[in-house]
Amino acid sequence: MINLLKKLLAYRQIEYLIINSELKILEVSYGLNRFVAPPKLAVLGEDIRHSFPELAGVEELLEEVTNGQRESFEYEGVARSLENKFPLYINISIFTDFNENFREKNLIVLVEDVTEKMVIQQQLVQNSNESNLLLSSLAASEDYINKIITSMADALLVTTNSGVIKTVNRAAEILFDYTKEELVGQKISMVIPKEELLHKARQKYLFLKEQISQDVELICQNKTGDKIIVELSCSVIQTNIEGIHNFVYIGRDITERKKEEEEIRQALEQERDLRELRARFFSMVAHEFGNPLNTVLLSTQLLRSYNDEITEAEKNQYLVYIEESTQEMLELLNDVRFIGKADAGKLKYKPAPVDLIKVCSHITQSIKVTASDKHIINFTINQKFKQKSQSKSNKNDAIFFLIDEKLIRHILNNLLSNAIKYSPTGGKVNFQLTLNDQKAIFLIKDEGIGIPVENQKKLFDSFYRASNVGKIAGTGLGLSIVKQCVDLHSGTIDFVSEIGKGTTFRVEIPLERVS
Repeated sequence: MINLLKKLLAYRQIEYLIINSELKILEVSYGLNRFVAPPKLAVLGEDIRHSFPELAGVEELLEEVTNGQRESFEYEGVARSLENKFPLYINISIFTDFNENFREKNLIVLVEDVTEKMVIQQQLVQNSNESNLLLSSLAASEDYINKIITSMADALLVTTNSGVIKTVNRAAEILFDYTKEELVGQKISMVIPKEELLHKARQKYLFLKEQISQDVELICQNKTGDKIIVELSCSVIQTNIEGIHNFVYIGRDITERKKEEEEIRQALEQERDLRELRARFFSMVAHEFGNPLNTVLLSTQLLRSYNDEITEAEKNQYLVYIEESTQEMLELLNDVRFIGKADAGKLKYKPAPVDLIKVCSHITQSIKVTASDKHIINFTINQKFKQKSQSKSNKNDAIFFLIDEKLIRHILNNLLSNAIKYSPTGGKVNFQLTLNDQKAIFLIKDEGIGIPVENQKKLFDSFYRASNVGKIAGTGLGLSIVKQCVDLHSGTIDFVSEIGKGTTFRVEIPLERVS
């Protein structure tokens, strides 16, 4: 038995002792003393408890092993402190020696060097503890980050590189009026209709590694379809899989801010328009009042200084100059008052039964009187009533409509006067009146200088004149007055114009026929 044991132990780092029932050492293997507790050595005849003090106090257990009441006794992980400071760990195993040559039962004590095993176990335990600490730290960090994300006022969405939403925070749910469950797994185009912009940005990053645009303003929509202006920034994060990225979008609702900016912009634009209006007004006053005032002043000076030297005919001519200049200034003041009343909302629409055909005919005749011989004014009437034709006996009877004659005269006088004035070389002025059961349509077409495209947008502004009028006199109030009068009739006005070929104005006025 002992010889066989020796052969088996030779291949392992195990030494042995044989002790009797009194715990005296009977036999010791060659290398055992490197495992004993210094300074004692395992010597034949010595008590094993001197060299292995760990066995003190377990005598009863050893006796049970000797008597066969216990199969074995094991003492694991016994530490030894060595002079070289390196750790040494041993396992002690004790069992009965059943050698029939001995009268009494002895005990075999096996001492195994388990230092490497214990060091590895300790390292594993340490690594496990460190891993647990790291997992706890990661869990705490994740919880901390989740709390931050949850409490963020800005919306957060995380998507795959194909734009599929992976997660959102509470602010995103509130902004888009969807629950997290409704958003996760859906394409981001569900809330950002123009998602192709984000798709292009993602592709640029994935293939070209270019920086994704920051603070992009996009129009998004919520669950009810309402439009929301959102300022988005995007960043890229690496996933657990190499080469696979997620995209993090952080958005802020700037709808109200954009509305406020638009209000401020409009206010600034109105202020700028007001300054331009004031400048045009002063320019108009200086020019349009200056000429007649100079005429009045010069005529009065001549009458006063040369009263005895000039003839009666010359005196009468100077008086005519004064009268015409005064009338010109009075008309200008009336136009300014008219615009002032309209802007202040004091201009009222006062409809009354009016023979519109007769009014248009009279206005046309009065314009013809003041026009030069170079102008040809044509007035035509088209009646397109759905009612049956009138009998010959009453076909020339007047047709009355409820309109404001004064406002109609302002509209037609200004448009016809402009057609004459801005056709300095003459030509045709066609005035067509079309009447039907619902409305009157006035078409006034000239062959004049036309209106530049860049001036057409502001043509109905007060004191505004086109850039190509040159020295043609005017206040810039006529078309503004026309527009105000058309609006009071709940009508419409538009025009088409081509430089050098003329302009056509079209005015539509709703009609109510009076029987």
